[in-house]
Amino acid sequence: MSATTASADQIQNAVASLVQALGTDVALADDATRNFYANDIFWQPGIPPLAVILPRNRDEAAKAVSIATAAGIAIVPRGGGMSYTKGYLPPNPHSIVVDTRRMDNIIELNTDDMYVTVEAGCTWAKLNEALEDTGLRTGYWGPLSGINATIGGALSQNSAFFGSTNSATVAESVIGVTVLLADGSIVTTGSGGRVGAKPFTREGGPDLTGLFLGDNGAMGLKLSATLRLHVRPKAVGFLSFGFESLEKMASAQVEMARTRAISEGFGIDRTKAEHSASVNKLMDGVKTLGNVVKGGKSLLSGLKDAAAVAAAGTAFLKAHNYTLHLVLEARNEAELAESMRMVREIGSRYGKEIENTVPKVMRSKPFGPTRGMLGKNGERWVPIHAVFPLSSALEVCRANDAYFASRRDFMEKHGIVYSVMSMTVGNEFFLEPAFYWMDEITPLHRKSLGDDVVGPWLDRPANEEARLAVAELRRGTQELYASLGGVSWQVARDYPFKEILQPNTWALLSGIKKAVDPKGLMNPGSLGLAGE
Repeated sequence: MSATTASADQIQNAVASLVQALGTDVALADDATRNFYANDIFWQPGIPPLAVILPRNRDEAAKAVSIATAAGIAIVPRGGGMSYTKGYLPPNPHSIVVDTRRMDNIIELNTDDMYVTVEAGCTWAKLNEALEDTGLRTGYWGPLSGINATIGGALSQNSAFFGSTNSATVAESVIGVTVLLADGSIVTTGSGGRVGAKPFTREGGPDLTGLFLGDNGAMGLKLSATLRLHVRPKAVGFLSFGFESLEKMASAQVEMARTRAISEGFGIDRTKAEHSASVNKLMDGVKTLGNVVKGGKSLLSGLKDAAAVAAAGTAFLKAHNYTLHLVLEARNEAELAESMRMVREIGSRYGKEIENTVPKVMRSKPFGPTRGMLGKNGERWVPIHAVFPLSSALEVCRANDAYFASRRDFMEKHGIVYSVMSMTVGNEFFLEPAFYWMDEITPLHRKSLGDDVVGPWLDRPANEEARLAVAELRRGTQELYASLGGVSWQVARDYPFKEILQPNTWALLSGIKKAVDPKGLMNPGSLGLAGE
Protein backbone atom coordinates (compact mmCIF):
# COMPACT_ATOMS: atom_id res chain seq x y z
CA MET A 1 0.00 0.00 0.00
CA SER A 2 1.33 3.46 -0.89
CA ALA A 3 0.30 6.87 0.41
CA THR A 4 -1.57 7.51 -2.83
CA THR A 5 -3.85 4.49 -2.30
CA ALA A 6 -4.33 4.61 1.48
CA SER A 7 -7.68 6.02 2.61
CA ALA A 8 -8.02 8.85 5.13
CA ASP A 9 -9.33 6.39 7.71
CA GLN A 10 -6.37 4.05 7.16
CA ILE A 11 -3.96 6.95 7.60
CA GLN A 12 -5.61 8.15 10.81
CA ASN A 13 -5.76 4.60 12.16
CA ALA A 14 -2.03 4.25 11.50
CA VAL A 15 -1.28 7.47 13.39
CA ALA A 16 -3.40 6.25 16.29
CA SER A 17 -1.52 2.94 16.19
CA LEU A 18 1.81 4.78 16.36
CA VAL A 19 0.71 6.72 19.43
CA GLN A 20 -0.67 3.61 21.09
CA ALA A 21 2.38 1.48 20.34
CA LEU A 22 5.02 4.05 21.24
CA GLY A 23 3.36 6.35 23.74
CA THR A 24 2.74 10.10 23.63
CA ASP A 25 6.30 10.87 24.72
CA VAL A 26 7.68 9.17 21.59
CA ALA A 27 4.91 9.75 19.02
CA LEU A 28 3.86 13.41 18.98
CA ALA A 29 0.87 14.49 16.91
CA ASP A 30 -0.04 17.89 18.38
CA ASP A 31 -0.33 20.84 15.99
CA ALA A 32 2.51 22.86 17.52
CA THR A 33 5.02 20.04 17.07
CA ARG A 34 3.79 19.18 13.58
CA ASN A 35 4.02 22.80 12.44
CA PHE A 36 7.53 23.20 13.88
CA TYR A 37 8.78 20.22 11.88
CA ALA A 38 7.40 21.72 8.65
CA ASN A 39 10.32 24.18 8.34
CA ASP A 40 14.05 24.06 7.79
CA ILE A 41 16.54 26.94 8.01
CA PHE A 42 15.49 28.36 4.62
CA TRP A 43 12.39 26.70 3.19
CA GLN A 44 9.09 27.58 4.86
CA PRO A 45 6.29 27.17 5.38
CA GLY A 46 6.24 23.52 4.43
CA ILE A 47 3.81 20.63 4.88
CA PRO A 48 3.22 19.52 8.50
CA PRO A 49 3.80 15.79 9.05
CA LEU A 50 1.07 13.56 10.43
CA ALA A 51 3.23 12.96 13.49
CA VAL A 52 6.77 13.26 14.77
CA ILE A 53 8.53 10.19 16.18
CA LEU A 54 11.39 10.60 18.66
CA PRO A 55 12.61 7.03 19.20
CA ARG A 56 14.89 6.24 22.12
CA ASN A 57 16.31 3.07 20.57
CA ARG A 58 16.35 1.05 17.38
CA ASP A 59 13.38 -1.11 18.43
CA GLU A 60 11.13 1.95 18.74
CA ALA A 61 12.41 3.27 15.42
CA ALA A 62 11.76 -0.06 13.70
CA LYS A 63 8.26 -0.30 15.19
CA ALA A 64 7.43 3.22 13.97
CA VAL A 65 8.69 2.59 10.45
CA SER A 66 6.93 -0.78 10.17
CA ILE A 67 3.55 0.61 11.28
CA ALA A 68 3.84 3.69 9.05
CA THR A 69 4.99 2.05 5.83
CA ALA A 70 2.43 -0.75 6.17
CA ALA A 71 -0.19 2.00 5.99
CA GLY A 72 1.49 3.78 3.07
CA ILE A 73 2.88 6.62 5.19
CA ALA A 74 6.20 8.10 4.10
CA ILE A 75 9.20 8.25 6.46
CA VAL A 76 11.27 11.45 6.67
CA PRO A 77 14.51 11.10 8.71
CA ARG A 78 15.76 14.15 10.64
CA GLY A 79 18.90 14.86 12.61
CA GLY A 80 20.02 18.11 14.21
CA GLY A 81 17.82 20.28 11.99
CA MET A 82 20.64 22.48 10.63
CA SER A 83 19.81 21.81 6.96
CA TYR A 84 18.46 24.23 4.33
CA THR A 85 17.87 21.83 1.43
CA LYS A 86 14.36 20.46 2.12
CA GLY A 87 15.98 17.20 3.17
CA TYR A 88 13.89 16.65 6.29
CA LEU A 89 10.72 18.43 5.15
CA PRO A 90 7.69 16.21 4.54
CA PRO A 91 7.11 15.79 0.78
CA ASN A 92 3.36 15.25 1.21
CA PRO A 93 0.72 15.31 4.00
CA HIS A 94 0.96 11.52 4.40
CA SER A 95 4.35 11.58 6.09
CA ILE A 96 5.88 11.20 9.53
CA VAL A 97 9.20 12.70 10.63
CA VAL A 98 11.55 10.44 12.59
CA ASP A 99 13.81 12.65 14.71
CA THR A 100 16.77 10.53 15.86
CA ARG A 101 18.31 12.92 18.39
CA ARG A 102 17.32 10.82 21.43
CA MET A 103 19.40 7.97 19.99
CA ASP A 104 22.71 9.51 20.99
CA ASN A 105 24.63 6.78 22.78
CA ILE A 106 28.25 5.90 22.13
CA ILE A 107 27.90 2.15 21.59
CA GLU A 108 31.57 1.11 21.49
CA LEU A 109 34.82 3.04 21.85
CA ASN A 110 37.60 0.66 20.82
CA THR A 111 40.95 2.39 21.31
CA ASP A 112 42.94 -0.77 20.53
CA ASP A 113 41.39 -1.31 17.10
CA MET A 114 40.94 2.44 16.51
CA TYR A 115 37.23 2.80 15.84
CA VAL A 116 34.14 4.18 17.55
CA THR A 117 30.50 3.20 16.99
CA VAL A 118 27.87 5.80 17.81
CA GLU A 119 24.13 6.12 17.42
CA ALA A 120 22.97 8.39 14.62
CA GLY A 121 21.53 11.06 16.92
CA CYS A 122 24.81 11.68 18.73
CA THR A 123 26.13 15.18 18.13
CA TRP A 124 29.68 15.86 17.03
CA ALA A 125 30.23 17.86 20.21
CA LYS A 126 29.26 14.85 22.36
CA LEU A 127 31.45 12.47 20.36
CA ASN A 128 34.50 14.72 20.64
CA GLU A 129 33.92 15.14 24.36
CA ALA A 130 33.90 11.35 24.74
CA LEU A 131 37.18 11.10 22.83
CA GLU A 132 38.86 13.95 24.71
CA ASP A 133 40.94 11.85 27.11
CA THR A 134 41.81 9.06 24.66
CA GLY A 135 44.35 10.94 22.56
CA LEU A 136 42.31 9.87 19.51
CA ARG A 137 40.02 11.62 17.06
CA THR A 138 38.11 10.91 13.87
CA GLY A 139 39.73 12.26 10.69
CA TYR A 140 36.86 14.62 9.98
CA TRP A 141 35.58 15.60 13.41
CA GLY A 142 32.57 17.81 12.85
CA PRO A 143 30.95 20.91 11.33
CA LEU A 144 30.88 24.34 12.95
CA SER A 145 27.30 23.52 13.99
CA GLY A 146 28.52 20.40 15.83
CA ILE A 147 26.75 21.39 19.05
CA ASN A 148 23.47 20.55 17.24
CA ALA A 149 24.49 18.63 14.12
CA THR A 150 24.33 14.84 14.42
CA ILE A 151 26.46 12.02 13.09
CA GLY A 152 23.52 10.65 11.08
CA GLY A 153 22.71 14.04 9.58
CA ALA A 154 26.31 14.56 8.49
CA LEU A 155 26.39 11.14 6.84
CA SER A 156 23.08 11.76 5.08
CA GLN A 157 23.97 15.18 3.68
CA ASN A 158 27.75 14.84 3.69
CA SER A 159 29.70 17.37 5.67
CA ALA A 160 33.07 19.06 5.88
CA PHE A 161 34.96 21.42 8.15
CA PHE A 162 37.09 20.39 11.14
CA GLY A 163 39.89 18.18 9.82
CA SER A 164 38.59 18.35 6.26
CA THR A 165 41.45 20.11 4.49
CA ASN A 166 43.58 17.06 5.14
CA SER A 167 41.02 14.31 5.82
CA ALA A 168 38.29 15.30 3.31
CA THR A 169 34.59 14.82 4.05
CA VAL A 170 32.86 12.78 6.72
CA ALA A 171 32.34 9.95 4.21
CA GLU A 172 36.09 9.22 4.25
CA SER A 173 35.95 8.52 8.00
CA VAL A 174 33.11 5.99 7.89
CA ILE A 175 33.70 2.24 8.19
CA GLY A 176 30.11 1.04 8.29
CA VAL A 177 26.54 1.99 9.12
CA THR A 178 23.51 0.28 10.59
CA VAL A 179 20.39 1.28 8.69
CA LEU A 180 16.66 0.71 9.09
CA LEU A 181 15.07 -0.07 5.72
CA ALA A 182 11.54 0.84 4.69
CA ASP A 183 10.14 -2.59 5.55
CA GLY A 184 11.41 -2.35 9.13
CA SER A 185 14.41 -4.65 8.63
CA ILE A 186 17.84 -3.61 9.94
CA VAL A 187 21.07 -4.05 7.97
CA THR A 188 24.70 -3.34 8.82
CA THR A 189 27.43 -2.60 6.28
CA GLY A 190 31.19 -3.03 6.49
CA SER A 191 32.73 -5.88 8.48
CA GLY A 192 30.19 -5.26 11.24
CA GLY A 193 27.65 -6.88 8.94
CA ARG A 194 29.54 -10.19 8.96
CA VAL A 195 28.90 -13.08 11.33
CA GLY A 196 31.25 -12.90 14.28
CA ALA A 197 33.35 -9.97 13.02
CA LYS A 198 34.20 -6.64 14.59
CA PRO A 199 33.19 -3.45 12.70
CA PHE A 200 36.84 -2.63 12.00
CA THR A 201 36.98 -2.32 8.19
CA ARG A 202 34.85 -1.06 5.32
CA GLU A 203 36.44 -3.32 2.73
CA GLY A 204 35.56 -6.90 1.77
CA GLY A 205 33.16 -7.21 -1.13
CA PRO A 206 31.11 -4.39 -2.69
CA ASP A 207 31.12 -1.12 -0.73
CA LEU A 208 27.59 -1.18 0.66
CA THR A 209 28.46 1.57 3.15
CA GLY A 210 28.75 4.13 0.37
CA LEU A 211 25.17 3.39 -0.69
CA PHE A 212 23.87 5.06 2.47
CA LEU A 213 26.20 8.09 2.52
CA GLY A 214 24.98 11.35 1.01
CA ASP A 215 21.61 9.69 0.35
CA ASN A 216 19.62 12.06 2.58
CA GLY A 217 17.83 9.04 4.00
CA ALA A 218 16.40 8.02 0.63
CA MET A 219 17.82 4.51 1.05
CA GLY A 220 17.15 4.05 4.75
CA LEU A 221 17.07 5.56 8.24
CA LYS A 222 20.52 5.57 9.85
CA LEU A 223 20.60 4.06 13.34
CA SER A 224 24.34 4.07 14.02
CA ALA A 225 27.73 4.42 12.36
CA THR A 226 31.29 3.24 12.96
CA LEU A 227 34.06 5.78 12.36
CA ARG A 228 37.83 5.35 12.09
CA LEU A 229 40.00 6.85 14.80
CA HIS A 230 43.45 8.40 14.46
CA VAL A 231 46.04 9.61 16.95
CA ARG A 232 45.38 13.25 17.73
CA PRO A 233 48.27 15.43 16.44
CA LYS A 234 50.57 16.73 19.16
CA ALA A 235 51.47 20.11 17.64
CA VAL A 236 49.02 22.78 16.46
CA GLY A 237 49.72 26.11 14.74
CA PHE A 238 47.62 28.99 13.41
CA LEU A 239 48.04 31.27 10.39
CA SER A 240 45.92 33.94 8.70
CA PHE A 241 46.44 35.93 5.49
CA GLY A 242 44.79 38.85 3.71
CA PHE A 243 44.27 39.00 -0.07
CA GLU A 244 43.15 41.50 -2.68
CA SER A 245 40.96 39.10 -4.66
CA LEU A 246 39.16 35.78 -4.50
CA GLU A 247 41.42 34.48 -7.26
CA LYS A 248 44.60 35.19 -5.31
CA MET A 249 43.19 33.60 -2.19
CA ALA A 250 42.07 30.52 -4.13
CA SER A 251 45.51 30.22 -5.75
CA ALA A 252 47.08 30.15 -2.30
CA GLN A 253 44.54 27.63 -1.00
CA VAL A 254 45.15 25.24 -3.89
CA GLU A 255 48.93 25.28 -3.36
CA MET A 256 48.50 24.91 0.39
CA ALA A 257 46.19 21.92 -0.03
CA ARG A 258 48.95 20.01 -1.78
CA THR A 259 51.27 20.37 1.25
CA ARG A 260 48.92 18.13 3.31
CA ALA A 261 49.89 20.26 6.34
CA ILE A 262 46.57 21.96 7.08
CA SER A 263 43.86 20.41 9.24
CA GLU A 264 41.15 22.92 8.37
CA GLY A 265 40.89 26.39 6.97
CA PHE A 266 38.48 28.74 5.30
CA GLY A 267 38.61 31.92 3.25
CA ILE A 268 35.96 34.63 3.49
CA ASP A 269 35.24 38.00 1.95
CA ARG A 270 34.91 41.23 3.93
CA THR A 271 31.12 40.92 4.14
CA LYS A 272 31.27 37.44 5.63
CA ALA A 273 34.04 38.55 8.00
CA GLU A 274 31.94 41.45 9.24
CA HIS A 275 28.91 39.26 9.93
CA SER A 276 30.95 36.44 11.49
CA ALA A 277 32.94 38.73 13.76
CA SER A 278 29.72 40.32 14.99
CA VAL A 279 27.47 37.29 15.43
CA ASN A 280 30.10 34.95 16.84
CA LYS A 281 31.53 37.71 19.08
CA LEU A 282 35.13 36.66 18.55
CA MET A 283 36.34 38.96 21.31
CA ASP A 284 33.44 38.43 23.65
CA GLY A 285 34.61 38.33 27.23
CA VAL A 286 36.65 36.25 29.57
CA LYS A 287 35.26 32.87 28.54
CA THR A 288 36.76 33.03 25.05
CA LEU A 289 40.08 34.25 26.38
CA GLY A 290 40.01 31.56 29.05
CA ASN A 291 39.60 28.89 26.39
CA VAL A 292 42.52 30.34 24.47
CA VAL A 293 44.59 30.17 27.66
CA LYS A 294 43.64 26.50 28.12
CA GLY A 295 44.76 25.85 24.56
CA GLY A 296 48.24 27.24 25.19
CA LYS A 297 51.26 24.94 25.49
CA SER A 298 51.79 26.31 28.99
CA LEU A 299 50.01 28.77 31.22
CA LEU A 300 52.46 31.51 30.24
CA SER A 301 52.15 30.91 26.49
CA GLY A 302 48.38 30.64 26.88
CA LEU A 303 48.25 33.99 28.63
CA LYS A 304 50.35 35.54 25.88
CA ASP A 305 47.97 34.11 23.28
CA ALA A 306 44.99 35.52 25.15
CA ALA A 307 46.62 38.93 25.42
CA ALA A 308 47.37 38.88 21.69
CA VAL A 309 43.78 37.93 20.88
CA ALA A 310 42.43 40.78 23.01
CA ALA A 311 44.86 43.32 21.57
CA ALA A 312 44.25 42.36 17.95
CA GLY A 313 40.47 42.84 18.05
CA THR A 314 38.64 42.28 14.76
CA ALA A 315 39.30 45.50 12.86
CA PHE A 316 42.03 43.80 10.84
CA LEU A 317 39.41 41.59 9.17
CA LYS A 318 37.90 44.62 7.43
CA ALA A 319 41.26 45.83 6.14
CA HIS A 320 41.39 43.15 3.44
CA ASN A 321 38.97 42.18 0.69
CA TYR A 322 39.48 38.51 1.55
CA THR A 323 41.00 36.73 4.53
CA LEU A 324 42.15 33.14 4.95
CA HIS A 325 42.30 31.39 8.34
CA LEU A 326 44.17 28.14 8.87
CA VAL A 327 44.86 25.52 11.52
CA LEU A 328 47.94 23.37 10.95
CA GLU A 329 48.66 20.12 12.75
CA ALA A 330 51.75 17.92 12.99
CA ARG A 331 53.18 15.02 14.96
CA ASN A 332 55.76 17.20 16.70
CA GLU A 333 57.02 20.78 16.92
CA ALA A 334 59.78 20.30 14.36
CA GLU A 335 57.33 18.99 11.77
CA LEU A 336 54.95 21.85 12.57
CA ALA A 337 57.70 24.44 12.15
CA GLU A 338 58.47 23.13 8.65
CA SER A 339 54.78 23.08 7.74
CA MET A 340 54.32 26.64 9.01
CA ARG A 341 57.32 27.73 6.92
CA MET A 342 55.90 26.15 3.74
CA VAL A 343 52.43 27.58 4.20
CA ARG A 344 53.78 31.03 5.11
CA GLU A 345 55.85 31.07 1.94
CA ILE A 346 52.82 30.24 -0.22
CA GLY A 347 50.53 32.72 1.50
CA SER A 348 53.06 35.54 1.30
CA ARG A 349 53.42 35.12 -2.47
CA TYR A 350 49.72 35.84 -3.01
CA GLY A 351 48.83 37.99 -0.01
CA LYS A 352 49.94 39.27 3.37
CA GLU A 353 50.19 37.49 6.71
CA ILE A 354 47.83 38.98 9.32
CA GLU A 355 46.85 38.34 12.93
CA ASN A 356 45.83 34.73 13.52
CA THR A 357 43.06 35.57 15.99
CA VAL A 358 40.24 33.88 14.08
CA PRO A 359 41.64 30.32 13.87
CA LYS A 360 42.86 30.52 17.48
CA VAL A 361 39.47 31.50 18.84
CA MET A 362 37.69 29.03 16.56
CA ARG A 363 39.80 26.16 17.91
CA SER A 364 39.41 27.36 21.50
CA LYS A 365 35.71 26.50 21.31
CA PRO A 366 35.04 24.61 18.08
CA PHE A 367 31.35 23.88 18.68
CA GLY A 368 29.88 27.18 19.74
CA PRO A 369 26.26 28.34 19.51
CA THR A 370 24.84 28.32 15.97
CA ARG A 371 24.49 32.10 15.91
CA GLY A 372 25.73 32.24 12.32
CA MET A 373 22.36 31.00 11.04
CA LEU A 374 21.33 34.69 11.22
CA GLY A 375 23.23 37.83 10.23
CA LYS A 376 24.54 40.47 12.61
CA ASN A 377 21.23 42.37 12.61
CA GLY A 378 19.06 39.28 12.51
CA GLU A 379 19.12 38.97 8.73
CA ARG A 380 18.10 35.58 7.41
CA TRP A 381 21.00 33.57 6.00
CA VAL A 382 21.30 30.70 3.55
CA PRO A 383 24.28 29.36 1.54
CA ILE A 384 24.77 27.39 -1.66
CA HIS A 385 27.87 25.35 -2.53
CA ALA A 386 29.76 23.07 -4.90
CA VAL A 387 33.16 21.39 -5.06
CA PHE A 388 35.53 21.29 -8.03
CA PRO A 389 38.90 19.81 -8.98
CA LEU A 390 41.76 21.88 -7.57
CA SER A 391 42.84 22.78 -11.11
CA SER A 392 39.45 24.43 -11.78
CA ALA A 393 39.60 26.84 -8.84
CA LEU A 394 40.59 29.99 -10.76
CA GLU A 395 38.12 29.39 -13.58
CA VAL A 396 35.36 28.85 -11.04
CA CYS A 397 36.25 32.00 -9.08
CA ARG A 398 36.19 34.12 -12.24
CA ALA A 399 32.85 32.69 -13.32
CA ASN A 400 31.45 33.15 -9.82
CA ASP A 401 32.54 36.80 -9.67
CA ALA A 402 31.08 37.44 -13.12
CA TYR A 403 27.76 35.84 -12.25
CA PHE A 404 27.21 37.84 -9.09
CA ALA A 405 28.35 41.04 -10.79
CA SER A 406 25.62 40.43 -13.38
CA ARG A 407 23.03 40.00 -10.61
CA ARG A 408 24.07 43.04 -8.56
CA ASP A 409 21.06 45.18 -9.53
CA PHE A 410 18.69 42.27 -8.83
CA MET A 411 20.18 41.78 -5.36
CA GLU A 412 20.03 45.47 -4.55
CA LYS A 413 16.40 45.61 -5.64
CA HIS A 414 15.48 42.89 -3.15
CA GLY A 415 17.83 43.95 -0.37
CA ILE A 416 19.98 40.84 -0.67
CA VAL A 417 23.57 40.96 0.58
CA TYR A 418 26.04 38.48 -0.93
CA SER A 419 29.09 36.94 0.74
CA VAL A 420 31.40 34.06 -0.15
CA MET A 421 33.50 31.42 1.60
CA SER A 422 36.07 29.02 0.10
CA MET A 423 37.87 25.95 1.43
CA THR A 424 39.89 23.04 0.20
CA VAL A 425 38.52 19.65 1.22
CA GLY A 426 41.02 16.90 0.54
CA ASN A 427 41.80 17.31 -3.16
CA GLU A 428 38.74 19.44 -3.89
CA PHE A 429 38.10 23.19 -4.05
CA PHE A 430 34.94 24.18 -2.19
CA LEU A 431 33.06 27.40 -2.90
CA GLU A 432 30.06 28.57 -0.87
CA PRO A 433 28.27 31.86 -1.59
CA ALA A 434 25.71 32.90 1.02
CA PHE A 435 22.91 35.43 1.11
CA TYR A 436 21.53 37.72 3.83
CA TRP A 437 18.14 39.42 3.64
CA MET A 438 15.45 40.79 5.93
CA ASP A 439 12.66 38.31 6.64
CA GLU A 440 10.62 36.81 9.46
CA ILE A 441 12.23 34.81 12.26
CA THR A 442 10.93 31.24 12.16
CA PRO A 443 10.23 28.93 15.12
CA LEU A 444 13.36 26.97 14.13
CA HIS A 445 15.55 30.07 14.50
CA ARG A 446 13.87 30.92 17.79
CA LYS A 447 14.31 27.46 19.27
CA SER A 448 17.90 27.12 18.03
CA LEU A 449 19.11 30.52 19.23
CA GLY A 450 16.79 31.50 22.05
CA ASP A 451 14.68 34.58 22.71
CA ASP A 452 17.63 36.47 24.19
CA VAL A 453 19.15 36.46 20.68
CA VAL A 454 16.14 36.72 18.37
CA GLY A 455 13.87 38.74 20.67
CA PRO A 456 14.48 42.11 18.96
CA TRP A 457 13.42 40.68 15.59
CA LEU A 458 10.42 38.49 16.47
CA ASP A 459 7.97 41.06 15.11
CA ARG A 460 9.73 41.33 11.76
CA PRO A 461 7.23 40.55 8.98
CA ALA A 462 7.65 37.85 6.36
CA ASN A 463 9.37 38.95 3.16
CA GLU A 464 8.34 36.29 0.68
CA GLU A 465 9.37 38.37 -2.34
CA ALA A 466 12.98 38.60 -1.16
CA ARG A 467 12.96 34.93 -0.12
CA LEU A 468 11.85 33.91 -3.61
CA ALA A 469 14.56 36.15 -5.07
CA VAL A 470 17.14 34.33 -2.93
CA ALA A 471 15.76 31.01 -4.17
CA GLU A 472 16.19 32.26 -7.74
CA LEU A 473 19.80 33.26 -7.05
CA ARG A 474 20.53 29.90 -5.47
CA ARG A 475 19.09 28.03 -8.44
CA GLY A 476 21.11 30.16 -10.85
CA THR A 477 24.26 29.47 -8.84
CA GLN A 478 23.53 25.73 -8.81
CA GLU A 479 23.14 25.73 -12.59
CA LEU A 480 26.34 27.76 -13.03
CA TYR A 481 28.36 25.38 -10.89
CA ALA A 482 26.91 22.33 -12.63
CA SER A 483 27.91 23.82 -15.99
CA LEU A 484 31.48 24.14 -14.67
CA GLY A 485 31.62 20.48 -13.66
CA GLY A 486 30.91 21.14 -10.00
CA VAL A 487 29.47 18.60 -7.59
CA SER A 488 27.16 19.39 -4.68
CA TRP A 489 27.01 17.23 -1.57
CA GLN A 490 23.76 18.18 0.14
CA VAL A 491 21.43 17.29 -2.71
CA ALA A 492 18.22 16.52 -0.77
CA ARG A 493 15.27 18.06 -2.69
CA ASP A 494 17.02 21.35 -3.39
CA TYR A 495 19.89 20.70 -5.81
CA PRO A 496 19.52 19.40 -9.36
CA PHE A 497 20.58 15.76 -9.45
CA LYS A 498 18.74 13.60 -11.94
CA GLU A 499 19.34 16.23 -14.64
CA ILE A 500 23.12 16.09 -14.25
CA LEU A 501 23.56 12.31 -14.04
CA GLN A 502 24.24 10.18 -17.07
CA PRO A 503 21.10 8.16 -17.94
CA ASN A 504 22.60 4.78 -17.12
CA THR A 505 23.90 6.07 -13.80
CA TRP A 506 20.44 7.36 -12.92
CA ALA A 507 18.89 4.05 -13.96
CA LEU A 508 21.25 2.18 -11.63
CA LEU A 509 20.43 4.49 -8.71
CA SER A 510 16.69 4.16 -9.38
CA GLY A 511 17.00 0.38 -9.46
CA ILE A 512 18.80 0.32 -6.11
CA LYS A 513 16.12 2.57 -4.63
CA LYS A 514 13.39 0.17 -5.76
CA ALA A 515 15.29 -2.76 -4.28
CA VAL A 516 15.60 -1.24 -0.79
CA ASP A 517 12.34 0.75 -0.85
CA PRO A 518 9.83 -0.88 -3.26
CA LYS A 519 6.93 1.37 -2.25
CA GLY A 520 8.99 4.55 -2.45
CA LEU A 521 8.16 5.55 1.12
CA MET A 522 11.62 6.34 2.48
CA ASN A 523 12.02 10.11 2.17
CA PRO A 524 10.30 10.21 -1.26
CA GLY A 525 11.46 12.97 -3.57
CA SER A 526 14.89 13.15 -1.99
CA LEU A 527 17.63 12.98 -4.65
CA GLY A 528 14.80 13.34 -7.17
CA LEU A 529 13.73 9.75 -6.45
CA ALA A 530 9.95 9.98 -6.45
CA GLY A 531 7.77 7.54 -4.52
CA GLU A 532 5.58 5.06 -6.32
